Amino acid sequence: MSANSSLDHLHLLRVELARLAQVQAGNLSDPIPHIDGWTVHSTVGHTGWVTRYVAAALAAEPDSPPSRSTIPEPPAGEEVLAWFDEGQKNLVKIVEQVAPDRLCPTFVGPRPASWWLRRLSHEASMHRWDAYSAFGSPEPIDAALARDGVDEVLDVFVPARMQLDILAGKGEMLHLHATDIDNGEWMLHLEADGVRWERGHAKGDAAARGPVSDLLLLLWSRIPPSRLEVFGDTALLDRWQAAASF
Repeated sequence: MSANSSLDHLHLLRVELARLAQVQAGNLSDPIPHIDGWTVHSTVGHTGWVTRYVAAALAAEPDSPPSRSTIPEPPAGEEVLAWFDEGQKNLVKIVEQVAPDRLCPTFVGPRPASWWLRRLSHEASMHRWDAYSAFGSPEPIDAALARDGVDEVLDVFVPARMQLDILAGKGEMLHLHATDIDNGEWMLHLEADGVRWERGHAKGDAAARGPVSDLLLLLWSRIPPSRLEVFGDTALLDRWQAAASF
């Protein structure tokens, strides 16, 4: 199965899952610095659980999502590493065999199987970054994948899971400007009933400028605004991160 875009989500999914599978047992107890209460074990275990859930979703009927309670929880201790590796290899095998246009259940209703491929490539890259940040300086997320990840946050997660009571505005505009890619600018309009966005360049009430990987990490509350070049009413960025409990 390949994604319905020029971005090779399957290749990037393989790469990021393989990198997460390389985590060493000695790092499993290391805390994730930006997620309270999480360790490397938590991250590996969570991602291994997700691979199993999505494998079940890809086999399910569009209106019959698998019950979360039927998906096994990750084992304690270093056994989680072999458990994760088993889950990620099985998932990749299934993804390669599923027709990209087959309708499957998702948390936003029935979508083509290619929707899950895109989602998983972002899930794997973000949690790889999480895990590696606990014991070193993680490599940035692939720039093309990060640009698509910004789009995915705005298209999928903002309408489905954003806390609008925190973020709802009166038309304030937030400008995101990626410095390392072409066509890497987004204008976000914070309105009473949601966030409207488009690509483009304009002066916003607040702006964040930096590598596209950092912009994506900012939107997912992985790094603070201070890691980027920021302008204007930076309280808007703080509001975003408070509302972005995806």
